[in-house]
Amino acid sequence: MPLKTVLESLEGVDDAIQSFYTETDGKFILQIEGVDDHPDVATLRNAYARSKADKDTAKGEAAKLKADIAVLQKGAPDTAAAQAKMTALEEQLAAATAKAGEWEGKYTGVTRDQSLKSALQSAGVTEPAFLDAVTAKLAPMVKLGEDGTAYVDTGMGPKVLGDFVKGWANSEGKAFVSKPQGGGSQAGTVTTKGGNPLLEKVPALADLPEK
Repeated sequence: MPLKTVLESLEGVDDAIQSFYTETDGKFILQIEGVDDHPDVATLRNAYARSKADKDTAKGEAAKLKADIAVLQKGAPDTAAAQAKMTALEEQLAAATAKAGEWEGKYTGVTRDQSLKSALQSAGVTEPAFLDAVTAKLAPMVKLGEDGTAYVDTGMGPKVLGDFVKGWANSEGKAFVSKPQGGGSQAGTVTTKGGNPLLEKVPALADLPEK
């Protein structure tokens, strides 16, 4: 059985596994290292790096060819062969740029969503239905820096993802934070007579901040 990222208590957890959890704000968070080394993320990262290198190479060749054409045009401004080469190289550059953008989008999406879900769980959003819905809503706001750090642009400037999520969970996101277990409560779950969660009882996801 896979290890859970966030636990309310270590009761019942094997002693050999408990050392992998660290208590934070009353919850026990699984300490994970090397997320970027996960096979799915590593594959996307490597493909993105290769496509970016291809794009940079194409840019360099385009710049050189432009310089060569400029020299040729001094004596033969309408050289058909030079123009044909330029057109072919521009098409190559466009293809490399599109491919790099495609892989960058996939790599960024996976890394962004994993970082956002982890931050939301740490902030107490652990109900699966809420977690998936809020992740989908907030994901467009999350950006990745050149060093891979996830952040959100706010009115006060860029804010590290973890800090932004904590602030959000303490304000407009309060309704999505799971209530502490114990005392006979149902941990924030509202049900119908049939026992199905009434997700509509919390603020509509459309009310969450847009990008």
